[in-house]
Amino acid sequence: MTAAQGDTRNNILQAPKVTTFNGAAATLVNGQQQFYVQSLFPVVGPGSVAFVPSIGQLNNGVNLLVTPVVTADRRYVRLSLTPSFTTINNFTTISVPAAVGGAGLGGASAAINGTIQLPNITNTTVNTTVTVPDGGTVLLGGVKLLQEERKEYGVPVLSKTPWIDRLFRNVGIGRNTSSLMLMVTPRIIILEEEEEKLGIPSVAM
Repeated sequence: MTAAQGDTRNNILQAPKVTTFNGAAATLVNGQQQFYVQSLFPVVGPGSVAFVPSIGQLNNGVNLLVTPVVTADRRYVRLSLTPSFTTINNFTTISVPAAVGGAGLGGASAAINGTIQLPNITNTTVNTTVTVPDGGTVLLGGVKLLQEERKEYGVPVLSKTPWIDRLFRNVGIGRNTSSLMLMVTPRIIILEEEEEKLGIPSVAM
């Protein structure tokens, strides 16, 4: 008798940074570009037909739009956040049939097929406004997914007989857990202080 139990957890950490002015919006995109055939345009000629593909583009990853506003005392930052998490699962392929006329060799017609792709994506979007102290961290998202699968194999009749069923039964349990979290840490940059750190003398007005 053998039994298996699996618990799979994946941790993916990304730490992009962006700098912007007070009150100016900033966009951050971190991911991969996936191209696919989104449509076909037929080209018809004498006794023939062809397809010209139109290529579409999808971003697989994180897209963040943030607008920071610093308070008058320079202690807090009000953040307008719109993160979007996109995951491309797969593509559904659809064949587009077409027929070629009988003006070709021997006068026989022929059939051709074009292919288009329909993307299957998972998209998670959060739209919120929060106030965070300078150097503090805010947690967004917190989407947790848990997939559990149980498989049982055994000898007929004997695997259902009390007391001896464990000797003739094999049970496997698998779990797949994924958590999606976005942590944002704003830091206020004051030009005069940065110049002092670099040793740049101030200009008297």
